[in-house]
Amino acid sequence: MNTAELPREHPVLSFAGEEWYRLLDKSKKLTGFEPDPAPEQVWIGTWGDLENRKPGLLKAALNGEGRHSDDFVIIETEDEWMLSGRSERATLYAVYQYAQEQWGFHWIYPVQEPTIAKAGSFQEKYTPGTPGTGLKRYRHYSPRMERRGFVFETINEPDYLKSMIDWFGKNKINELFFTFSLWDQVGGEIAPEIAKRGISVTLGGHSLMFFLKKGMDRYPNLIPDHPYTAKAQVNFRDPGLQELLLNDIAAYCRNVPNLTRVSLWPEDIAAKEESGFLESYLQFTEKLDTCFHQAGLTVQVEHIAYNAGLSWSMLERNDTEASRIADTLLAYWGRDYRHGYDDSPRDTDGRAKQALLDWNNAVRKTGRKLTIFEYYSDHFMLSQLFAFLPNRIAADIAFYEKLQVHGIVNLVVPYRGADPYPWKWVHSFNSYVFCRALWSDDIEGIARDYYAYYPEGEREAVRFLFKELESKLGQITYWNTPLFPARVVDPEKANATEERKAQIVAMLTDLQESIRKLMQQLRLTPGSEPQRFGQHIVEMADTLSGKWADRKL
Repeated sequence: MNTAELPREHPVLSFAGEEWYRLLDKSKKLTGFEPDPAPEQVWIGTWGDLENRKPGLLKAALNGEGRHSDDFVIIETEDEWMLSGRSERATLYAVYQYAQEQWGFHWIYPVQEPTIAKAGSFQEKYTPGTPGTGLKRYRHYSPRMERRGFVFETINEPDYLKSMIDWFGKNKINELFFTFSLWDQVGGEIAPEIAKRGISVTLGGHSLMFFLKKGMDRYPNLIPDHPYTAKAQVNFRDPGLQELLLNDIAAYCRNVPNLTRVSLWPEDIAAKEESGFLESYLQFTEKLDTCFHQAGLTVQVEHIAYNAGLSWSMLERNDTEASRIADTLLAYWGRDYRHGYDDSPRDTDGRAKQALLDWNNAVRKTGRKLTIFEYYSDHFMLSQLFAFLPNRIAADIAFYEKLQVHGIVNLVVPYRGADPYPWKWVHSFNSYVFCRALWSDDIEGIARDYYAYYPEGEREAVRFLFKELESKLGQITYWNTPLFPARVVDPEKANATEERKAQIVAMLTDLQESIRKLMQQLRLTPGSEPQRFGQHIVEMADTLSGKWADRKL
C-alpha cells in the first residue's frame, strides 16, 4: 500500500498530493525498464511542517540555510520518504523531482506525455545520512536565481496557456508575467491553474493604453490597438495622466489572485524628450507604489530600463538616481546572440553591458532588486529563422548568476504568419533549456535529457541538425539592430546599403546550402518536427536570398 501524508489543508499541498498519486499510478504502467519501486509511505509538506513533525531533521539535511524561497529537500529515513520545500510551491517541485529521478519522468514539451528515460540518466547523487540523525540519505536542491519567469504579451489562447502553466510547474518556473490587456482576456480562465501551483503573477508590460482608453479624447496622439503601434511616448509628468492611471490600476489589481508585482512600462517607442524622461517615469512608478500601500495591497512595483526604439536614454541610467522603492527590470533589445556580454565584438553590446553593470551596482546600493529580461523565445526578434540557443542561454545564466541578479524572465512571442509554421514547438527547445539551466549548470546533461525525447535511433541525427542550426542561425540576430525596425526576414521593408545587401545574401546562401546538405545526410523521419523545421529553414533561406538579391536599393 503506497500512501502519501499531508500535514494540513492547503491548495498547493493538496495539488502536490494529487500529483503524487497521479505520477505513482503512471509509474506502475511503465514498460521497457524497471523504475525504482515507490515507497510505502511518503510525507509531503513544507519545511515548517517538517520541523514541527521531526525537529532537527531538516537542519541535518540542509546545505546551509537555503538561498531561495523555492529550495527543497528529498529525504529518505528508515520509515519513509519526505518531500519538503521551503514553500508550498517548492514542495510541489519536490514531488516532480522525485518522479524525475526515481521513475525517469521528464517533461520536454507541454501537453505531451513525459519522456521516460532510464533513471540512471537523471539520477543525482544523494548524501548519506549521519548516524543518529534519523537520515538514511538526502539531497538539498536550490535554484540559481530567486525569480524565474516567462512573459506573455499577446497570446490569447487559454488552452495553450494552461498547458504551459502545467509545464512550468513541472519545470520549476515560479512566475508568469502578463500584460494587463492579455490578463483581462484570459485571466479568469487560467487563474485556477496558476493558483493551485502557487505560481506568482506579474502584470504590466506595455499596458498604459489599457487604462487610458477612457481618457483617449485627452490623448489623441496615442492609440491602444497594440503595444507596438503607439504614435508617441507617454508624458509621465502629466498630472492628468497620473490621476487617470494610479487609482484605476490599484482598483484592478485588488481582484487579481497570486499577484505579487506590477511592472508597468512606457510605450514601445523611443522618447523624444530624452532629458529627464527616465526620472519622470521612475517617479511615476514610485507614486504607484504609494497608491498600492494606500489601497492596502501588498504588491511590489518595478520599472523597466529598456532601449525602446533603440533609445539609449531609456536604457542607460546616466545621472538618474536609482529608485529606493521600485525594483529594476533591464531589457536590452538587439543583442547578437552569437556572443555573450563578455566577448561580443559589437560596440552596442559592450555599451549595453556597461549599462547592465551600472544598474546592478546602483540597485545594490539602494537595496532593491535587478531582474534581466531576455528574448530567447521571441519570434519577432528571432523571426521564423529561429535560432536554437542552448549554449548561449546556459552561458548567459552563468554570467547573470555571477552578477547576483535577482532573476531572469523570458519573453514568448508567437509567429503570426498564415503558413503552418510550428512556432509552439520551435520555441520550446530554448524554453526548456531556459527552465533547466536555472537549476543546473550542466548543459551537456540538459541536452542529453532533451534529446531523450526523440526515438533512440534518431537522437544523434536530431542533435547534429540542432547543433548546425545553432551555429548558423545565431548570426541572424546580428542584423536586428542595423536593419531596425526591419529584420532579415523583411527585405521589402529594410533600408540597407549595397554592401549590407551582399553580406545578407551571402549569409542566407551559406545557410541554405549547409542545412540542405546536412538534411540530405541525416536520416530524419519524414514529417517529424525536426525534419519539417530543417526543411523550412532551407526553403526560407532560399526564398529570402532571392528577394534580397532582387531588391532595388
